[in-house]
Amino acid sequence: MKPKPKHLGPEYAAAFKDRSLVDVYHLRPPYSPEVLDILVSLVTEKPRVVLDAGCGTGQVARGLIGRVERIDAVDCSEPMIAKGRSLPGGDHPALHWICGNVEEVPLHPPYALVTAASSLHWMDWERALPRFHDMLTPNGYLAIIQNQPEPSPPWQEEIKKLTPKYSTNPDYQRIDLIVELETRGLFQKLGEKEAPPLVFRQPLEAYIESFHSTSLYSRDRMGSERASAFDREVRELVQRYCREEVFDMRFLGKVVWGRPLRP
Repeated sequence: MKPKPKHLGPEYAAAFKDRSLVDVYHLRPPYSPEVLDILVSLVTEKPRVVLDAGCGTGQVARGLIGRVERIDAVDCSEPMIAKGRSLPGGDHPALHWICGNVEEVPLHPPYALVTAASSLHWMDWERALPRFHDMLTPNGYLAIIQNQPEPSPPWQEEIKKLTPKYSTNPDYQRIDLIVELETRGLFQKLGEKEAPPLVFRQPLEAYIESFHSTSLYSRDRMGSERASAFDREVRELVQRYCREEVFDMRFLGKVVWGRPLRP
């Protein structure tokens, strides 16, 4: 099987254990309520149990409380789970936090749905997808959740040009995750649905800080001088187009679902 892209290796995924990244993770744009509605509509079998793979602080997992029987929320980052436990719903008895790699940690199937929100690209595909296949109910799905600005802000292309200069991942490249999985025979796409755009209002400084919630720009890995220089350049770029200290962006949530495969 074709090797996984180098920029998605475990040495880069480890950034999500950085305290500085976890501390600003809440600044990421949220998923809309309609995205959660789509996920619930995909739970068509019993037991109505969901595995949230790569759950982070549990935005999806906590959002499903009361709508399914149980959610097993798995993440390899102890700081992420600790933060998730402290957030609203984080201590609910229907939410089971599990710290470890989803490819090998003990789990409690069967699951009617496996969700992966901006996380599947970090997993070992050749181990994770076959495991999901084996743990799903006969008509269960793997749902891959995406969240993108729509339309892209006018400064986005210029900010992308900063990546080679400041990113802590020199191997970074853009990929189409669904295509990568399908070409490896690990996923069969069966459907997709977009939620109505979510308007997300954010102060400029919070927007800048949100970059440090990504693996590319973890403050722990950039160092203070490099991070400050990056922040200055992003601020200058945004202010060329927008003089407001608080601005709105529209985010389009999309769910792609299908069957994980065992090649």
